[in-house]
Amino acid sequence: MLRSATGDTARRVENRARSRTVLAAILFVAACTGGVSQATIDNSPPPPPPDPSPAAPVVQPETPPPDTTPEPQAVAPGYRPAVRIGARVAEVRTEPVEIVVEVGDSLVLSEDVEMVAYDASGNPVPGVRILPNIESRFAALRAGHILGVAEGEAELRMAFQAPPASGTGPPEIRTFTSTVRVVGRPVVAVEIVDPEVRFFTGALVQLQARALMADGSARRHVEIVWTSDRRLRATVDERGFVTALSPGAVTIAATVGDRVTGTFSFEVEESPVEVVELAGPSRGRTGDVLRYSAAARNAGGAVVEGVPVDYSVSSFETRADMGASIYSDGAFVAERPGLYRVTATVAGRTGQALVEVVERGMEHEVVVTGRGLVADRPTSDLWAFTGNDGRDYVYTGTHAGGQRMLAWDITDPANPVLTDFVEVDARVVNDVKVNAAAAVAVITREGASDRKNGIVVLDLTDPAHPVIADTYTNDLSGGVHNVFFQGDILYAIHNGTLDVHILDISNPNDVEEVGRWGIENPGKYLHDIWVVDGLAYVSYWDDGVYILDVGDGRWGGTPTAPVEVSSFAYEEGNTHVAFPYTNADGHTYLFVGDEIFDCEDCISRNNVPGDGSRGFIHVLDMADPENLREVARYEVPEAGAHNLWIEDDRMYVAYYQAGLRVVDVSGELRGDLYKQGREIAWFPTGTPDGHVANSPMAWGPQLFKGHVFVSDLNSGLWVLRVVPKKKASVS
Repeated sequence: MLRSATGDTARRVENRARSRTVLAAILFVAACTGGVSQATIDNSPPPPPPDPSPAAPVVQPETPPPDTTPEPQAVAPGYRPAVRIGARVAEVRTEPVEIVVEVGDSLVLSEDVEMVAYDASGNPVPGVRILPNIESRFAALRAGHILGVAEGEAELRMAFQAPPASGTGPPEIRTFTSTVRVVGRPVVAVEIVDPEVRFFTGALVQLQARALMADGSARRHVEIVWTSDRRLRATVDERGFVTALSPGAVTIAATVGDRVTGTFSFEVEESPVEVVELAGPSRGRTGDVLRYSAAARNAGGAVVEGVPVDYSVSSFETRADMGASIYSDGAFVAERPGLYRVTATVAGRTGQALVEVVERGMEHEVVVTGRGLVADRPTSDLWAFTGNDGRDYVYTGTHAGGQRMLAWDITDPANPVLTDFVEVDARVVNDVKVNAAAAVAVITREGASDRKNGIVVLDLTDPAHPVIADTYTNDLSGGVHNVFFQGDILYAIHNGTLDVHILDISNPNDVEEVGRWGIENPGKYLHDIWVVDGLAYVSYWDDGVYILDVGDGRWGGTPTAPVEVSSFAYEEGNTHVAFPYTNADGHTYLFVGDEIFDCEDCISRNNVPGDGSRGFIHVLDMADPENLREVARYEVPEAGAHNLWIEDDRMYVAYYQAGLRVVDVSGELRGDLYKQGREIAWFPTGTPDGHVANSPMAWGPQLFKGHVFVSDLNSGLWVLRVVPKKKASVS
């Protein structure tokens, strides 16, 4: 089911979207807050942090007149003049107040749009240093220009420094905002899609119109006016729903603006339908997708072809939320047990069926097998594998000043043993991956003191004690966030270019870049990549997920020369991770997680900064990789999804403050999996002796040899088993 958003919802979503810089800051605060228990690894101090000075932002080019700008010496003495001036500012607003830019066009700050500071009396305050910023999928700020990227609303944030209210301490940053409305290019044609059904009297059919721009693409946000030229034969409402009334020819028009109109003509026929037969299951479980089909027959019993069918469902319960849905293709799914009536309507005639839904009944529990406590620094991602020495290992990264990759021997899952660590110059070792031959590992670097980040290649001749084989920084100095192996090729996500860098790592001592791929979007941000069977799944944040042919071959791609297959973006944005999976019943889905911090709903439940994330798992039908569509979701209330792993028809989600979640993804998927009871188990990964006490922040899961290994930002490594839940005995 593809969800849509109103303008208000889109604005709320836009207010939630924040850059990765904000996310990193939040995680850093979370990692450094709270008591520290006895460390389980050597507690040598981390290297000094790098110079945090960012590239200078675009500044409103307004110079204070030396002879007229008052120097408020009486207010906040001791601060720089530019800061003291900020004490007088009560408001910052733009001129014009309404900022409108067309997709593909730009506005120049200080010419087309001015940012002006005012005092409490409404008088302009000259000389204020205002720093603008836009973090959005709809607009971008580049070299003093506001760029229209996609239709929607963005937020121009205007910040300046002022003395704190106390009069002492560092200057505080005060921020005002103005809405930037990005509109589509002019509509040159309107096309009404043929529904390919017959219009019988009594039928209700929805028409879809596409407002086309000059390049042939459809404009998303546009008002369409619908009209019928024969209202006694057929009417049409503001949503494009046509009601057929009496036989005869009808033309429906869809108009955008004053002049651009598309038409669709059809013939209303007298309905021959006398009986509607509805076939489908009479019993099922919550979460099961049950298929119904309707056959319309005439008086002679013959099937009437080409008829539109309207499906509906009702409950015999009295509660407000009956907990079941049926889709236009006859797919029924229930969230709650009970007796339901399914109805099919064709040209005013109906057919009905009853279906009894019972509890799914798949409750399991999570049992702790072992732990690898990391209490002296935050933990990031993990990778489990069998080494060439025949023993099993898990490598974990570290975050926010951690600077290490830890090597754990987990041959005995009940007793993980920290055998060694690799220390590098980096504030964040976000990701670690091991190649299929278990001969080479790669760890990522971000925040190096010399600003040369890139990747570190490890020789796993002795996997208990990995050693550095090479450090590769060419064109990757901006930091690498995630990587993925495919044979001798390594795909690296670069924070600088925001492209996928393709590296040949066949010689671990001599890494070479052999390709690169990225989208052309001034507002882009790249986060992750996952590769399975020759297809790469690239998480491009607000631009959505991209599927690339990197060896599948059907679209002409190779490992070093990717070819785009398709992409899919949703209103929430913040596309963080994507994981493809084909279940035992042959249904292929792409599970896409979004990660949202610093939103109005991102409220911490235990007052730990950074643990109030939001976001959920979108389930995309990938039966046709070129035409992705969202059909289901999995969302834990008041928590945020992070990384995931799917195997044996179970999805394991590291759901940040909600711990590990285990979800049944067997069969066909539709609707809200959480409400349907498809979650079979969960486990809170917080601990009193963690880096941050009693604060779960599950980072990454991996199923390996019957155990689920989970890394947690605040507590380290967990070794878990999911087992059937024991029912309490009845005495």
